[in-house]
Amino acid sequence: MRSPSGFHTILVPVDGSVAAEQAIPTAVAIATCTRGRIKLVLVHQQPLFVLEPGEVYPRTLLAIEKADREYMTALVKRMRAETGWSFTSALLRGPIASTLAGYTRDIGADLMVMTTHGHGGLRRAWLGSVSDALVRSLDIPLILVRPGEKGTKPQPSGFNEIVVPLDGSPLAEAALEPATALAGACSAEITLVQVVRPVPLATDPPLPFPTGYADRETQIQQEAAEDYLEDIANRIRESGLKAAVQVVIGDRVADTLLDILRPGRLAAIATHGQGGLRRLVLGSVADKLIRAAEVPVMVVRPRTVRRRTSRTGTKAGTRSLASIAF
Repeated sequence: MRSPSGFHTILVPVDGSVAAEQAIPTAVAIATCTRGRIKLVLVHQQPLFVLEPGEVYPRTLLAIEKADREYMTALVKRMRAETGWSFTSALLRGPIASTLAGYTRDIGADLMVMTTHGHGGLRRAWLGSVSDALVRSLDIPLILVRPGEKGTKPQPSGFNEIVVPLDGSPLAEAALEPATALAGACSAEITLVQVVRPVPLATDPPLPFPTGYADRETQIQQEAAEDYLEDIANRIRESGLKAAVQVVIGDRVADTLLDILRPGRLAAIATHGQGGLRRLVLGSVADKLIRAAEVPVMVVRPRTVRRRTSRTGTKAGTRSLASIAF
């Protein structure tokens, strides 16, 4: 039976590490309420260096591939026993990120769930290199789970509330569609959040730092944010879902959002999926949430960004995205 939520096939990339396996409980929690299928995927990696040419190298390759197959077989059996859920698996070959992205398109996957880093100790300043590349390339929602301390085993993971940060822009609202679909399937409440920065007092001469804040002007912005969120919340309620709004005053958007992401919540945020200097400006909030949040974070690349990337073969331009905070 196909999932009525639209999340028919859920991919979980693994790499042989306990850290990567910590995404599985979140995938199971989602599959349980969406009636989706879970497929565990491992991208087989060949050794980067050949120390001794000849027969040793192909034998090494065969041994590594055999170990990967045995690991996947054992993992599927263990996860079935621990969770009571049915899993399938696939062993792929190629560059990890591009191979995973291509595989999601080939099989028509609807959702990917993975940890922000897995095998080995190397980490990027913001995201693991694979999850970073997938944020910038996947055409489907990606749920990222921050793994626990080294050596810890996967723990049961569920949620009863989905927090959607908005900034008043249509691109930020792209997270609403998958978030509401997931909320409907899992009987979760949607909480719409907007962070309003306090308006600094004007000084003469102007100073490089605020000496105080204009309470009335800040209140006006807060009321405008509440009206905006309530309008969206009412449309969500009309579809039969529970929706709440929350406007928070804070200087730092990401840190303010992190303070309200308590256990039992899942965050859903749209990002532009860009790299380099553009990402430092346009994706800093999403990056920090993924890096630091103790709850799973669903990252959605807006369709407009995906269409531009597909049409031009390059990353989307920034002209129409300049006002986006995420």
